Amino acid sequence: MNTHINALDYQQCVQNAALEFLKRHQAEHLGDLSALRKRAVIHLVENLDVAEPVATKLTDLAHIELLDLPKRQRSANS
Repeated sequence: MNTHINALDYQQCVQNAALEFLKRHQAEHLGDLSALRKRAVIHLVENLDVAEPVATKLTDLAHIELLDLPKRQRSANS
């Protein structure tokens, strides 16, 4: 059980790192979101030593979360 929790914590931390990278750099890639996602994956692989398939999966999840942020903010303000 503890190993499972640690794996989820690790995944959440990496996904959060990907989300922050996407937020910081999204203005640089307004017309090409695939380039932004690729840069985020490279960042995770090179700087956080994340395996590429894991980095890709968690970056994709972070990207979905980034797209959902405005919806959540509107709901919170209603």
